[in-house]
Amino acid sequence: MRMINVSDKDKSRSRAATKASILVDALPYIRDFAGKVVVICYCCSNLLTEEEEMEVMKDISLLKSIGMKPIVVHDFRIGGDRYRENKRIANEIEKNGIKSVGLCGIDVQTLHMTIDNGYIPVVMPNDVDTENIILYPENTACEIAIRMGAEKLVYMSEEAGLFENGDERGAFIPVIMRDEAEAYLNKNKVTDSLKIKVLNAIAAVDNKVSRAHIIDGQIHHSMLLEFFSTKGIGTAVIKDRGHLYEHEKAATGDDI
Repeated sequence: MRMINVSDKDKSRSRAATKASILVDALPYIRDFAGKVVVICYCCSNLLTEEEEMEVMKDISLLKSIGMKPIVVHDFRIGGDRYRENKRIANEIEKNGIKSVGLCGIDVQTLHMTIDNGYIPVVMPNDVDTENIILYPENTACEIAIRMGAEKLVYMSEEAGLFENGDERGAFIPVIMRDEAEAYLNKNKVTDSLKIKVLNAIAAVDNKVSRAHIIDGQIHHSMLLEFFSTKGIGTAVIKDRGHLYEHEKAATGDDI
């Protein structure tokens, strides 16, 4: 029988207290997001191992379990068949006991129908009419978020978010207003990949999506950390300060 010393007990209590604190911090967000649509642009399938991808799908399934309505828009692995990728990602979600279905293209009526019947839609940008056209999942995700009246649009990719002076050596920017985001693009040199995400984030919040997030999909549980903590882990683009959540204002003294 292993004897537990006082130090072990203290460490155990500390870990338990940390977990409890995280759950308490998450409660107001869970209340805010219940019943809300969140569009997740999963653009990092080429960067993750199979095990890491399974963790992402578990996180998406958790969002559904606590009352959110996720829609997944995805890229596809290099050398992979886009249609098979669509089915594969839906199957990964279903391994967590959540119903999911693969869809092609943007069909708002079908999206509503699948969500209303308890499914997570997994959307590939191309359909039979556009199968030979290059369509970027970032654009598709933005259009779906706008047309579905989403609360959130989140880009999961290799980009961690925005940094002051456009350089990762600068201070990280957890929240940025849409006008500031536009100015950021005008004064900083950014990659094409990041630019398309920021432009779509601006378009989304201009069209009544509450906020758009840019997060590093390679960080373990990055989406949960971004959604359910005040500071988050990526950059959130919002229309203006009036779109801060009430508990964010209270937690920050309206000083984000």
